[in-house]
Amino acid sequence: MAQLNKIDVLAGLFVILLGVLSIVESLNFSMGTTRNMGPGYFPFYIGVLMILIGIGIILEGRKPARYALNFGQLPSLRGLLMILAGVIAFALLIERVGLLPATAVAVFLGSLADDSTPMLQKILLTIAVPLVSVLIFKLGLGMSADILRWRL
Repeated sequence: MAQLNKIDVLAGLFVILLGVLSIVESLNFSMGTTRNMGPGYFPFYIGVLMILIGIGIILEGRKPARYALNFGQLPSLRGLLMILAGVIAFALLIERVGLLPATAVAVFLGSLADDSTPMLQKILLTIAVPLVSVLIFKLGLGMSADILRWRL
């Protein structure tokens, strides 16, 4: 029998815990249907997915070290901070300036996490992703988010 990797088991249990919490909280809201989703629908199924991922992490931790997946070095601190900055910027800007600029700022900050990507590619992503987001969320799904807003 393979020896358990304690870090993988703890990480898997943590992901499972988050999934269970997501499911429990989602039960306080209407589920709706696949065609007409309620506010509890998405968190419920994200919770289920997190539980499955947590189980996968635990099972991965049961493999002997020579068979375990090797993910190489840990990501750089700069990368983690820039992605975190992008998420925070989006959360702070979406209500103040709208979907288009908030997404553009988040994508640009996130693209700065990788210093090997050329600046032209970062700029193209900063333009393309917000436009696609507007097409998907505003026009395709009919969400009520403002595309542009000025509320500081």
